[in-house]
Formats: sequence, C-alpha cells, structure tokens
Amino acid sequence: MPSIRETVEIKAEPEAVFDLIARVEDFSRYTAVIRDIRALGHDTYRWRVKVAGVPLEWDVEVTERRRPRRFAWRSIRGVANSGSYELEPVPGGTRASFAMEYRLPNPLLELLIAPLANPLIRTVSVEILAAVKARLESGAG
Repeated sequence: MPSIRETVEIKAEPEAVFDLIARVEDFSRYTAVIRDIRALGHDTYRWRVKVAGVPLEWDVEVTERRRPRRFAWRSIRGVANSGSYELEPVPGGTRASFAMEYRLPNPLLELLIAPLANPLIRTVSVEILAAVKARLESGAG
C-alpha cells in the first residue's frame, strides 16, 4: 500500500488542533480535490473526491478519538485507506503528524491514477494541515 506522511508545527495547543481536525466535514473547505464529506452516522463519513478527473468515493469510520493526542480512521467501503493524526505538544504549540495508507480499487484504475495519486494525496494532506495551521494561528479556529 502506498503511504503518505506529513508533519507541521502549529502555534496552538494540542486540544485546539485536535478539535479542528475532528471536524471532518470541514476538510472539503480546505482543498478543491475533496468534493464533499458527509456524515452518515456517529463517526462515519462518506468522502467524495476527484483525482485526475476520476471521481472516487469511500466511507470511513473513526477508529480512535483520543483528545488531544490521536485521531484515526479506516475505510469501510470504497477506496481502501486508513490513517491518523498524531498530536504532540512542543514548545510554542503542537507538532501535528499525518499518516495515511491507501489502495486504489482496481488494477486498471491503479495503472491510470497511481502516478498522480500519491503526489495528489500528499498535496491534499499538506493543504489540510496548512489550513488547520492558518485557521488556528490567525485566531479563526
């Protein structure tokens, strides 16, 4: 499975970072790749994205919500993926680390999208972390 890892330091307390990351439905505001995220039930969400012109969809369940340290998920339908945000207090704020593994749904799609998927997913993760950082450091959290 391909994997993505990104880390950023945010000038905000881990609790504030966690609270913003835990608002999963807001992620679609942070990057144009995510078309929408809709709650299906308690801690279950449907993600709709567009990668290289191909719409993809999956449902995830939150598997761990340990405020203010860890927020994790895994897919339960559609594109196979799992990941987490790990939050660590550091002087002046929080180190937020994102990790995700994924597998595209079929070999043909893998062949067509794989060269774009990893850089695109990395870009999306960077955009989400940058938006969380910007919101919290501007006081808009």
